[in-house]
Amino acid sequence: MRTKIYQEVKREYLNHPIAIVGLPGIARVGKLAVVRMIVELNAKRIMDIFPYDYPAWIVVGKNGVARPLKSSIFLYKGKDRDFLFLTGDAQPLSSLGLHEYSKFIAQKFHEFGCELIIALAAYSMGRVPEQPKIHVAATSEELLKQFLDHDNAVLFNGGTITGANGLIPTYGKVYYGIDGVVLLAETYENLKMDPKASEVLVNLLNDKFSFQIDVSKINLNDRRLREFFERIDIEEEEKIEEPGKERTYIT
Repeated sequence: MRTKIYQEVKREYLNHPIAIVGLPGIARVGKLAVVRMIVELNAKRIMDIFPYDYPAWIVVGKNGVARPLKSSIFLYKGKDRDFLFLTGDAQPLSSLGLHEYSKFIAQKFHEFGCELIIALAAYSMGRVPEQPKIHVAATSEELLKQFLDHDNAVLFNGGTITGANGLIPTYGKVYYGIDGVVLLAETYENLKMDPKASEVLVNLLNDKFSFQIDVSKINLNDRRLREFFERIDIEEEEKIEEPGKERTYIT
């Protein structure tokens, strides 16, 4: 996996850092939540990551400039502690690629001295929930209790979580002893985007870490959302396909 470093960050420079992950998934729930936090907190890009197992297309900006798909890590220096945010254009395509990518990211968070990894994702339902709940899974019972404290949180009581949003926190625990939690907001699986589900995730983190992020700004129209993603140079997944090809989406 290749990387591009924008700012050399050593672990001694960071104050009790926490990593927050939101990669593309169902209704872009976790990704939209993390992008909102990056923009609102004015977090600074410190690293781009270029996995070999990403989909085989490129992103072309409005200015005609092309780039490969990537993930990015951003740093926010808080008053009491620091936060690293991970999001990206896509997730790896194969199981092997997902495992390699997740181990690589967990290792990076270990090198930064992260004390906790929080992954934001979607809990797929067969309907549109009126008031989305957040299903919580964690690598320890103590951590579970801390996050189930929130009014909107319920226990993820058995099942599987697919993709890097689930793998990264668990690899962090297995290989490096970093505790991890996965927060899954309820959404309808056929939605292209669900700002309401993203909003409840940001609300929980607002309460937990006093971010004071205005969650109402998540509910933006499509035009504003595109500008929103462009601000941090992350693909909004409205891809231009080759002529004659069917349109496809990362889920």
